[in-house]
Amino acid sequence: SRLTSQVASPRLPTRASLPYPRPTLARTAAMLTSRFMRATKMIVGVSVKDIEGSSAAMKKALFFAQPGDHISAIHVPTLMPEMMLSSMSDPGDASEDALLALSNMPTKAGAAMMDKMRQVAAAEMALTGKTINIDYKVSAPTSLVKSGLLAACRYEGANVLIIGAGVGGKGSIPPFVAQNADGVTVCIVRDHIK
Repeated sequence: SRLTSQVASPRLPTRASLPYPRPTLARTAAMLTSRFMRATKMIVGVSVKDIEGSSAAMKKALFFAQPGDHISAIHVPTLMPEMMLSSMSDPGDASEDALLALSNMPTKAGAAMMDKMRQVAAAEMALTGKTINIDYKVSAPTSLVKSGLLAACRYEGANVLIIGAGVGGKGSIPPFVAQNADGVTVCIVRDHIK
């Protein structure tokens, strides 16, 4: 004779037998209100040198974002006046317009990068069906980009900083912000690095 064992199928609890009450409209409204009150302010660090990493960071920010969250894509351009003027034989001979054009180059490159970030964000939101409020900002050029990015986080009141890992995953800004971004959660995106 064969022995057979029967396993009782687990019975799913009904709504009435759950240990917690069914959410009412007032409770649902209260939960949504508390969610909006603690909405996350995310900063996406944008780099002209690491376009792929900046794009991956923007996609990751949109992946994390929930309704009510706010994303700011910020580029902090590098100011290197000694490099710009070293190629000129005599900077005193340059016109005021030429010097102004040279000093605006980092900002113009940042503006072009922000256009690229707009395209990446629009494509990602269309793909995911999310609608998130995003600002695109280029800060004033500085010779201390690492500190400038942290200053932008403090100024914006950011909860989260999301950045790419740098060219080839070997950037110097990610470890710096991971060590020095007090009060901010840092996410270094390496998904795109093979």
